[in-house]
Amino acid sequence: MSIQVTFKDKTYPCDPSRPLLASLLEQGAFVPYSCQGGLCQACMCKVTQGEVPTESQEPLDKHLQEQGCFLPCICKPSQDISIEVATKDNVTFAEKNISDFANYTTMVLEKTWLNDDVLRLCLVRPESLQYKAGQFINLIQPESQLTRSYSLASLPCENFMELHIKRIANGRMSNWLCDELQRGENIEISGPSGACYYQQDKPEQDIILAGVGTGLSPLFGILRDALESNHQGQIYLFHASLNQEGLYYQNEIQDMVHDVNNLSYIPCVLQGDAPANGKQGIIDKLIIDTLGDCTGKRAYLCGDDAVVQTMKETLLQHGLTENDILADAFTAST
Repeated sequence: MSIQVTFKDKTYPCDPSRPLLASLLEQGAFVPYSCQGGLCQACMCKVTQGEVPTESQEPLDKHLQEQGCFLPCICKPSQDISIEVATKDNVTFAEKNISDFANYTTMVLEKTWLNDDVLRLCLVRPESLQYKAGQFINLIQPESQLTRSYSLASLPCENFMELHIKRIANGRMSNWLCDELQRGENIEISGPSGACYYQQDKPEQDIILAGVGTGLSPLFGILRDALESNHQGQIYLFHASLNQEGLYYQNEIQDMVHDVNNLSYIPCVLQGDAPANGKQGIIDKLIIDTLGDCTGKRAYLCGDDAVVQTMKETLLQHGLTENDILADAFTAST
């Protein structure tokens, strides 16, 4: 059985057991998207006829839900519907959310390689763009409007935005960013979004920063923000990779450890020898082996969705509550 979805004057048969976004993309429909997991909201659409499951609206603010907005990446419709992409022309955004959906044109300042697979991309920060360290922005390829989300490693007080781009095999966006986009060229961005950023309400609380691969990008921003805010509690940074070659910023973080007395840095590898002051094994188990009971701490988790979910489940079993954990997880798209 299939349901009929009308989008841009064309009707698409869609499998109700699969996310609507996947069905539309497979049939050649263009819908902006990035994380495909309900986080970035880049794919937000508006239903103009019929109804969508409430689960596809839950991540959105109530005023957007009331206007029929939903996320097709997590929507499995059970009836025929007509939809359109949500834009400022057909949706009224609350004042506090305008920046979340604002588009800017900015320029590439710098491209440097942090290791064989990770590019440090620095963009000019538009003067009106305000963000919190650890949030993410969407990069938009001008010709295709292909959209992907990347977390910010920079601080809001800096005049540039630092992103860490992992080259993905057959990745349309990552390879374009790595190979074609040049210093001095312009690129369109939107955002910021994301709730995984430093919380200043408990400066005495111990915090855990844990991420895999380029999950270090938002953690590096959160770490620097915490230190700039004179965080008093202990800070434990766990950065994991498959092997030592996948780790980066080790020297920079070690310098930070030498300058402050409440920062511990634990580089982790899944395979091969552990780096100096590091550990070998699965990151969620290494966190517990190092810290034991985590009651009273706060955790910031970033990286691949499956690893983030595993870390979250492990920490919940060792003293943390849902309110203690902030996480942004992403799934790579090819």
